[in-house]
Amino acid sequence: MASPWLPSGVRVQGARAFGGALKAGDVAFSAGRHVEALKLWRKAAERSGGDGEAEFRIARLYRNGKGVFVNFAEAGHWYELASERGHVQAKLELAKLLLSGASDYNATRFRQARRDPDSPQTASLATLIYPHGDKVQIDANRARALLEEIEPTGDLETAELLAMLYLGTRGGPPDTLRAQALLERVAAGGRATGEFGLGDMFFRGLGVEIDRARAADHYERAAEGGHVRAKTALATILYDGLGRPIDRARGAKLFLEAAESGEVFAQYRAGMILQTGEGAPRNLDQSETMLRAAGKGGHIGAMMALGEFYSRGDGREPDLREAEIWYRQAADRGDMHAQFIAGRFAATGDGSYQSLPDAARYFLKAAEGGHAIAAVNIAAFYASGSGVGQDLAQSRRWYRKAAEQEMPPAQVRLARMLLSGDGGERDPAEARLWLERAAAKGDPEAKALLATVFLLGDKNNRDVGKAETLLQEAATSGLSAAAMQLGHLYAGRYEMAARPEDAARWYRIAAEAGQSEAQYVLGVMLRHGRVVEQNAAEAAAWFARAAESGLATAQFDLGVMYCTGEGVDLDVARGAEMYRFAAEGGHVDGMHNWGVMLLKGIGVEANEQAGAQWIEKAKAAREAQARRA
Repeated sequence: MASPWLPSGVRVQGARAFGGALKAGDVAFSAGRHVEALKLWRKAAERSGGDGEAEFRIARLYRNGKGVFVNFAEAGHWYELASERGHVQAKLELAKLLLSGASDYNATRFRQARRDPDSPQTASLATLIYPHGDKVQIDANRARALLEEIEPTGDLETAELLAMLYLGTRGGPPDTLRAQALLERVAAGGRATGEFGLGDMFFRGLGVEIDRARAADHYERAAEGGHVRAKTALATILYDGLGRPIDRARGAKLFLEAAESGEVFAQYRAGMILQTGEGAPRNLDQSETMLRAAGKGGHIGAMMALGEFYSRGDGREPDLREAEIWYRQAADRGDMHAQFIAGRFAATGDGSYQSLPDAARYFLKAAEGGHAIAAVNIAAFYASGSGVGQDLAQSRRWYRKAAEQEMPPAQVRLARMLLSGDGGERDPAEARLWLERAAAKGDPEAKALLATVFLLGDKNNRDVGKAETLLQEAATSGLSAAAMQLGHLYAGRYEMAARPEDAARWYRIAAEAGQSEAQYVLGVMLRHGRVVEQNAAEAAAWFARAAESGLATAQFDLGVMYCTGEGVDLDVARGAEMYRFAAEGGHVDGMHNWGVMLLKGIGVEANEQAGAQWIEKAKAAREAQARRA
């Protein structure tokens, strides 16, 4: 049957003409006259109905770029012609092309030209140079069929390729029994690849019972035959004690040998061994070299190891810029943990630069991969609009994802959103469930917020006793906000009899921890001698700390004390300044007093107009308060 790929106008002539052109082409090729050889072999192909030898030789010219551009599709075309004439080697080479696929990098500009209707000349040139396209598509089914056709010839490479297909899922159903028989034939023929394939079968249990000791024997023989991946496999068995007793010295030696041959996984393992010194002398310089080689070879574990290596420094100055480069490479290849770390670098700017959009992108990728902390981070980014547009619904969604992975901080933040209605409907009942789950893990913030639910909830949810217990647990854990809430509880703000001494004690604990509201309340108690001994100077000191944090009530009271000399040296100018701070913070009496100071020029340069305006603001604010009451 004629090939549909044959050029039109083919003339089939006698074998003598065919043989002469073929041999003449051989002579020209041997002399390096490749273009002449191509012409002669083409002539032989046109004149022959023979065995495909001319077509096979033309295919090799295109495959190797001898006298022509490298053109895998054209090589495939000529291998196809030779295969149809029954040429065994052509079938093998065509099968190999179909298994791997191939694309001519140099054809890029021609592919672009074809898409450009304004470049007819270049498009015509593309069609001339690449008449059958510029790539070979993978076709494992066809490759398997070709290999099965020529397998009876006994060719070992054919048997090896066919065995790999039978072991895998490409090209048709697996046939592990046939694969084992073929690999045994390949091994008996002295090819290390056969021993390696058998080793893989027994190590991984491909159609046979896992037998790692037997796998090690096959790997050993393959390694003795120079098979690099077999050395790596045997090294793994020896170093990790998988099927043979642990022998880290020999395992390390084999890893190093395979690494020197460019085997990426071996480079990674060798780099880690040289870093730890387990099995070979510790050598950080050589370790770095090995890991960089593996990283450049695409090994994600090596990239992560380099990121950690440069972050730590290991006796050298840490190089966070270099660490970030490797973490980003691993992140861009889809490693979830690397994505999280790259996001952290971008968020803090510890590496090369700070970029909140980059941080958000990496955190989102890691969160999508299931990283719980990344989910918390991207939720916070959506909540604040950092690096992404603010989106409270997305924030709630990602807090929920992290909460479902039992992250207490996410459970607390999700509960807050459910209580407030941020990002969706309010759902106090669900909020309570999340807080109970987080509190059961000992989270102090969850306990404090759950206590608030029990204190402020409706009659079905109110439970002051539970709230007291939760607040004490949270405060004892060091949560200052819980200590302040305990102060409020014991001061009688909720349905509990006032216990002033306990209130003062917890307010002081919260104040010392930096809670501005507790600092103010403690100041009031000291100023007026409520429960604690009166001490105006200490009261002023607590007011000052609360005022520094921006608490307007503390700023106002401190202003009064400076203007009267109560507990502090009389300082009207300082008092006026405190009134101004309080007024700007919205304190009504602060607005009035600051207006009076401006109006009369007390402690500040007089400004009657501004003073009158502030007094008017205070009046309006009081009226608004009265209406709300």
